Amino acid sequence: MWNDKGNALPETLLTLVITLTIFGTLLPALQMMKGTLSDKKMAMYAAETAYQASQRVEQGEQLQGSRTIESVIYQWYFMNNEVCVFYENLKGQQQKCIRP
Repeated sequence: MWNDKGNALPETLLTLVITLTIFGTLLPALQMMKGTLSDKKMAMYAAETAYQASQRVEQGEQLQGSRTIESVIYQWYFMNNEVCVFYENLKGQQQKCIRP
């Protein structure tokens, strides 16, 4: 069964099936990569917050505080000679601690 351009219906259907299969397998991998990238970005913001907080602690300005980046609240505390930053992501409550 040929059309005016010379392509058969089975060839067209086969092309569509192959294309949908490729995109169907790539979409979950893309979602997983996007989630991993988001987690790493939040961890980087937490490390940056901890660094800035440690500078404030060393200067004697503050012993606790918070910072909001992209609607995520990063709360930090100075305890046991460490600056710990707490934040919430899709995996739940996360913590990042550094020694000033």
